[in-house]
Amino acid sequence: MSTFLQNVLYALRLLRKSPGYTVVVMLVLGMGIGANTALFSLVDSVLLHPLPYPQADRLMVLLERDHERVTGAASLPNYLDWRASQRSFTDLALVRGDQFNLSTPGQTPVRASGATITANYLDILGIQPVLGRNLSEAEDTPGGPAAVLVGDALWHERFNANPGVIGTRIILDGVSREIVGVLPPTVDYPRRASVFVPLGNLRADRDYVNRGAHMGFRTLGRLKPGVTLAQAREDLDNIAAELERRYPDDDTARRLEIRPLLDYTVGDYRRNLYVLLGAAGCILLIACTNVANLQLARATTRRKELVVRAALGASRRRLMGQMLTESTVLGLLGGLVGLIVAFWVLDGIIALSPAGAPRFREARLNFPALAFAAAMALGSGWLSGLWPAWRITGNAAMAAALRESSARGSGGDVGQGRVRLGLVVVQIALAVVMLTGAGLLLRSFWRARGEPLGFRPDRLLTAWFSLPRARYDTPEKQAVFLAQLVEGVRAIPGVSAAAVSTTAPFSGDESDGSFHVTGTP
Repeated sequence: MSTFLQNVLYALRLLRKSPGYTVVVMLVLGMGIGANTALFSLVDSVLLHPLPYPQADRLMVLLERDHERVTGAASLPNYLDWRASQRSFTDLALVRGDQFNLSTPGQTPVRASGATITANYLDILGIQPVLGRNLSEAEDTPGGPAAVLVGDALWHERFNANPGVIGTRIILDGVSREIVGVLPPTVDYPRRASVFVPLGNLRADRDYVNRGAHMGFRTLGRLKPGVTLAQAREDLDNIAAELERRYPDDDTARRLEIRPLLDYTVGDYRRNLYVLLGAAGCILLIACTNVANLQLARATTRRKELVVRAALGASRRRLMGQMLTESTVLGLLGGLVGLIVAFWVLDGIIALSPAGAPRFREARLNFPALAFAAAMALGSGWLSGLWPAWRITGNAAMAAALRESSARGSGGDVGQGRVRLGLVVVQIALAVVMLTGAGLLLRSFWRARGEPLGFRPDRLLTAWFSLPRARYDTPEKQAVFLAQLVEGVRAIPGVSAAAVSTTAPFSGDESDGSFHVTGTP
């Protein structure tokens, strides 16, 4: 321990004597360590951290697959048949993200994100309300009591976290509903949902009881203990084959895709984040190679010192230990700089991330991130210092130092120059790989931006709305409203055309259904 402390104190004295060199190395390593720490924090929060539900790895999302295309949406009749026939899950629930017109007593009406769910939804998640109770089966039947669950955020924002909120009535899409429970903040599927209403009357709606209509619902299930994913797939494949036999018009070639809830939630972000983490790793390798080259060049000026210490009895191990201690101290100092850089980088990534990006805003520099930063700092110090220490304390290097004449100065031997040249080659190779990848990415992005869309998006405006079923309870009423809306929008000065659609281009809506062309069979 005394030897280690002596090495640390000696390294600090040397670094204090060379402030320019010390600052440059700290900044170079700090940039690499900071970028890796920020991206690791993101990967840990988005991909590695489990969902906040009991045994979250057992939660699965069931998606319908049509002719090898995953549609995602499940029809209500198919869901009921899956639930009645399956043997692999404790139960299956139906859930769909929705938007509601929300009115609360004495407050301005707002547009609220929410979800339509079956009564067993919370049971499958393994979550219970923090206040009140769960939805009942009676409330999830046509004509049942109008009930609603509210999320933690809405409870705080609209009711000031009042524990007496149970029994209060709010109006959702023109329907007065009684608050029967308040959910914990861990319930965040669908994303940002603040009100949860039961399926209820939709079970008897003619648009929903059509087996060929897929109205945007997802099916959520929890695997039974001991049941594997492969066994569940086989079970559901058999059910889908039976439904295809019974309902060929609607279920031909329809199968089921099972995905863990975490995988479904993060989607394509998993691959993108790992690619970014790999790119950050390359940046750190370039930084370490650069620092190794700097240390090798600096060590050549100390060869005579090392020779004298060796002549006085210092072993190669002791000399290498001193040099590695110096590089480790530099790595730790670079790690401190890296934490500052990581704060900035992480804040920038969160600010630039899409609003609906799953779990991005939960990323923090927590204990795992700090441990990762410390490991990166130690690893960077050793990686950048090991080869220079091994090279400069070798017998050949020592002998060359003894033979060095005043005519050659401190320029180093030919072998030393080759090593530095090799490190430069490694740096250039890594940089070329990074630049090539970045160039290809920019080229693909530019080509995607230039792809013809068939319309001018800069001249297109969209507005989202939904009609409350309490007032527009028939297709005829809805058609009259939509016709008047389109006519009124067309009359606005500067508007050349107007239309209404259930799905806007590139909205990501996965609902699908049948349609009929007037005048045809």
